Amino acid sequence: MIPQLPSFRAAMLAMLLFITLPTFAFLPGDKNTPEKVSKVGVYQGYTEAAYNGFSYSSLYLPMRDSVQIATDIFLPKGLKDGEKIPTILYITRYGRSLKAKWPMSWLKNPILVVVDEKEVQYFTSHGYAVLIVDARGTGASSSRRTMEFSPEEVADGGEIVDWIISQPWSNGKVGTSGISYGATTAEQLLFNQHPAVKSCIPRSGIFDLYNHLMFPGGVRQAQFIDIWGYTTRSLDQNNLSVFGKKAKRLIKGIQPVEGDKGGKIQKHNIEVHKGNFDVYDGIYGVVCREDKHPEMLRSSDVYSNHCNADRIGSCGAGIYRMGGWYDGGLAKSLIEGFWNTGNTEKVLIGPWDHGPADNASPFSPTTDLEFDIYAEMLRYFDYHLKGIENEVLNDDKLYYYVVGAETWKSTNVWPPAYVEDQPLYLSTNNTLVSQANEMQTGTNIYPINFEANTDSHSRWNSVTALYKHGPTTYGNRKEASAALLHYDFAPFTADVEMTGSPIAHLFVSANNKNADVFVYIEDVHPDGTVYMVTEGMLRGAHRKVSEDTDKYKQIGPYHSYTREDMEYLAPGEVTEFALDLLPIAYQFKKGHQLRISIAGTDNLHFDLPKEDVSTELQLHCSPQYPSRIVLPLAKGSL
Repeated sequence: MIPQLPSFRAAMLAMLLFITLPTFAFLPGDKNTPEKVSKVGVYQGYTEAAYNGFSYSSLYLPMRDSVQIATDIFLPKGLKDGEKIPTILYITRYGRSLKAKWPMSWLKNPILVVVDEKEVQYFTSHGYAVLIVDARGTGASSSRRTMEFSPEEVADGGEIVDWIISQPWSNGKVGTSGISYGATTAEQLLFNQHPAVKSCIPRSGIFDLYNHLMFPGGVRQAQFIDIWGYTTRSLDQNNLSVFGKKAKRLIKGIQPVEGDKGGKIQKHNIEVHKGNFDVYDGIYGVVCREDKHPEMLRSSDVYSNHCNADRIGSCGAGIYRMGGWYDGGLAKSLIEGFWNTGNTEKVLIGPWDHGPADNASPFSPTTDLEFDIYAEMLRYFDYHLKGIENEVLNDDKLYYYVVGAETWKSTNVWPPAYVEDQPLYLSTNNTLVSQANEMQTGTNIYPINFEANTDSHSRWNSVTALYKHGPTTYGNRKEASAALLHYDFAPFTADVEMTGSPIAHLFVSANNKNADVFVYIEDVHPDGTVYMVTEGMLRGAHRKVSEDTDKYKQIGPYHSYTREDMEYLAPGEVTEFALDLLPIAYQFKKGHQLRISIAGTDNLHFDLPKEDVSTELQLHCSPQYPSRIVLPLAKGSL
């Protein structure tokens, strides 16, 4: 129970929150601005808040194999005996709640971070129970962790739902949500096909673990994996000093379960957690989709959501996917999740980074989200869990933000019907032309700059805790872009919208057997400033385009990333790199220019191949080798 605080205690609590929250903003949890009004213009027919405050309790839920799952339970304060309400379930591996050191623990207990207390307060006030649980092998839960997203962890979700619907306050209906890892576990709860689970709202979820997160375009995102692994190892050992001196001074650690006197059970569990596997250890043995992590003895495809799309799509629960254009590679998860699961009823894509936490549009005067995400979630949950006919499914399926135009649009298909493919051809005089016969033919040589990168405020930095260095914004890339091999289109004579996934077809030769190609679309303003629009990359050994696309519908040219299709480059031989860039909705302004820039590395975010790395790329432009970028432009734009 959260008591009414006297003024002194309230003042002390405010001080605690002021001191601690900036520290824990680094945790991979929620950050929303629920006060803002939705700009989508959707029907706002959700229920009014009927409760004020919540009661808190915690317990261990025993699983079929005797593993004990630490569970926090939040119920609306004032819930009447016999009253039945739906439940929203969150499954996290980052610690369900924290305990402050005394005397701060007297003021605030527990401290919620991964699921923001504002979120818990919001949904309990609207008549929902909220459960937040530590996945097995993490937090206060028991067991040693042998992998992420394990089959055992998925099965736990079904047993937790069994317990929920057996409670006297449950109406027998469960929804699930979360951010990042929690979004992915929310969708994996659907693997169980439990009839009580009616709806799922994954935010910044990971649909394809290999291509959308760990190896975009087959290029290892090792810096992220290293920092994420370091963060989770620290959390698993109840070491919050990783988040700074304030955390070490003020926070005792993971919140023990009530009844665990002296935290003896939790201490034992954390000792066991010291033997958890290390995701980073052995990651260099993984190159292809089917490669097994040496500790997990499984490939990522075994437990990736995209390989379980049939189970997800036939589970009977509705899905509302939410995320942002600047969310690492996870904008692809929104689109490909929509394409591959027939029960994805809604998709929301804002100008946001991971979480979403910040508005990353270079045209926005604020980093605030300016969108009431909680209210949008509520009307979806109200429809599925309370049976309220609020017209949520009468809207178009996809709502998306057009960066630059700074407005929302909607569609039922992706890409939208008003878009058509427009090729622009690369010409050796560093220009882009709309007709192949306008190309200046020949070869451009690019000595690879191994210091090239997309800075530490890029979309890739937003995807986990300690990797983020402030708001996601690339800033002016004038100098960085000028140092790359780049090609400019003529200034636009009118505003031009690009919505969808650009596809690059580049004919390249390299001077060694390994090479990566990074492709950027940039917006060159009349004053010479340059801003990132979108980007894509491809490892040369994974360049083969496969015809076997039946299992999984991907954006752009289909790369299997398997050993069967893997082929190293022949030095000096021209070969095609066909790759998709991350989806985006972006409006280029009249007088601006579209630029294509090409690099051989992004050294802040992606690893080079192990050996035999090329030091030079040659890009070929001719009728035989028509290097081009195919842009999804509004019809009649050019």
